[in-house]
Order: sequence, then structure tokens, then C-alpha cells
Amino acid sequence: MNDSTAMLVGVAVLVVLVASLMFFLIPEPSQRAIIATDRLDLAVLSLKNGSTWEGADETIRGRIEGALVNAPGINVFSRAQLDSLLAEQMMSDAGLINADTAIEIGSLTGVSKLVTGTVFAVDTRADAATVCLSWENGACAQEGAGTRYSVQILSQITIVNTSTGLIERSIDASGADAITLPIDTAFGGFDSLLASAASQIAETVTASLSEAYTRELRYGLYKSVDEKRGGFVGRNEASRFSASDGTAYLIVHVTRAQSGELFDIEWSNASATFSQQVEDVVSQGDWRLYSLDLSLLPPGRYFVRGHFNAIEVFDVAFTVVP
Repeated sequence: MNDSTAMLVGVAVLVVLVASLMFFLIPEPSQRAIIATDRLDLAVLSLKNGSTWEGADETIRGRIEGALVNAPGINVFSRAQLDSLLAEQMMSDAGLINADTAIEIGSLTGVSKLVTGTVFAVDTRADAATVCLSWENGACAQEGAGTRYSVQILSQITIVNTSTGLIERSIDASGADAITLPIDTAFGGFDSLLASAASQIAETVTASLSEAYTRELRYGLYKSVDEKRGGFVGRNEASRFSASDGTAYLIVHVTRAQSGELFDIEWSNASATFSQQVEDVVSQGDWRLYSLDLSLLPPGRYFVRGHFNAIEVFDVAFTVVP
């Protein structure tokens, strides 16, 4: 098989894989809602460094703070907002805060939860390894001696409620990264590997907090719907309907939730003279299809509102015309 034939075969396989993926994939509704089930005004305090690697604690703290800043539904106080000097002075010798201190920080700053913890260990290694020195046609043509540089970090991150002073969650988080270089190649140091491992810890912490304290829905309002593999695909997303359309369809995909949580839908008009409600119980991964019969509705402005555990999560306005 020559290179051209191999390339054509590769392209054909890729096309088949993409087509298969599209067959199984259900497109998400266009709108997204993040619901905070608890007030998430966070501050990331210093961590205790129990390792021998100087600065590992601050690297991990910074990566956690950055990841939380980019997480929807979570507000992060900066060091300046927190008045970090005061906060650090209130830290105990063990590097952790006690209940009274947490409550005081919360009352002074408005922060609802504090993120802190301990870096237990940073393990760095340089081991003999084999590395590919040259490649031909996608395969290794020449191997040689090399060195595998690796980092592993072990940590425990704690979440403290400033209303009670109690630890709400304790997260065991680890991260690791490695690179293999030819024996005669200069190694720039472990800092980049350390930063990558710290980012993995930050991702673990952010995912844990999002799962515990936030819920997520995807939703959209459409003129028609197709059912697909247990879900729904909306067609003709709209904010303007006519009686001849027959029905307005609301698709909701529960992308993050706890089992058996409450979700309610209300259809109403601007004058509050019309209301149609649906009470539902949902779990993570559920698809829901709600509909409104337009044929008997007078022209006007209407709304569909979604409530998750009695918290309003979206309010979509639409118009019905003759």
C-alpha cells in the first residue's frame, strides 16, 4: 500500500467515525442556565505546604483560584477584595483556620466559603528511559537513550462555610505530568510539569464544587421537535409564533443535577390572566419536552419560566401573532 492509498483509507475511516459520532450525538439546546444551590462567593486562602518543594502551595492556590474564576455560577474574591493581610494574620500555626476565624472572615468580607488545605507531597523523578529519535511514515525509525522527568503532587483541599465555621467538603486531589527527552537534551526544570500537575488539582477542585453546589440546564424554544435516541432535537428555534404553528415546544436537558430534584415550568401571558404549569421531578441526564397549544391563544406577549428547586433559572419571552 503506497502513501496515497494509505491516506485515502485514513480519510475514509475518519469520515465513517465522524458519521457514527453524529448519529449517536444529540445536539444540545442553544441556551444554558447555571443554578447555584448555595451562595458561592469564594476566597482561596493560602495552603499549608507540607512538601519539600518551595512554592508548591502558592502555585496550586493560584491555579485553583484561576479555575474557579472561569467556572460559571461561582464568584471569586481576589486577594485585594479579601484583604489578604488580615486573613493571613488570622490563620492558625497549622495553616488551617478554626471555626471562629472562618466566621469572622465571612462577616468582614462577605465571603460565603473559604478554600484552603494542605500540599502533602511533591515527588520529582528523573528515570532512565527510551525515546524515539526519528520518525518515518508515522512509525519510530530510531530509538535512543533518554530521561523521563516526572512530577506528582498529593494534596487535600477543604471547603469551609463561613456561616457555621465548619468544613463542608474535603477533597483529595492529585496531579501528575511527565516528559521524556533524549539523553543529550537540556531539561528546563520541573516548574512547567509542576504547573501542569497543579492545573489538574484545580480542575478536580472546580469539578467537585460545581457538582456539589451548582446545577446546569440546557434549554430552547422551538416550532418543531424530533425525537432522537432518548433525547430531543429542536427545529426552527423561535421567539415569534403564530396560531398556525400549532404548538410551541420547550426542550430541557438536565446536564447536572442530583437525583429526584424538582423542576417546574410555567407558561403565562404578560397580563397574568393566563397560566399553565407543569410540576416535574428530574435527575442528571434527563431530557424533557414541554409544549403549549397555540391554537386557542389570543395574540400577545407570552413567557415560559423554569424553576429548579423553587429557584427561577430562566424566563423566555415570546410572541404569538395571528
